[in-house]
Amino acid sequence: MILVGDLFYAQDLAERVSAFLERCVQSEIDVFVGDPGRAFLPRSRLKLLAEYPGPDFGEGAGSRNAVFSFGLRMSL
Repeated sequence: MILVGDLFYAQDLAERVSAFLERCVQSEIDVFVGDPGRAFLPRSRLKLLAEYPGPDFGEGAGSRNAVFSFGLRMSL
């Protein structure tokens, strides 16, 4: 099992992390991501498992955080 927390805040990091996580999934390792909705979150690869309130750095009430399972990129 791989747990990832809030690593999608920069594009280059998000691309490298996503490539690593794809290899993990291909090896049949479960991957879970916790994230407050960063700009480079690979939403097309995620399935929402849970959502809960919680402010991000300096944000007020109403902010949301979420936990996702990570899967392979869907081919068209």
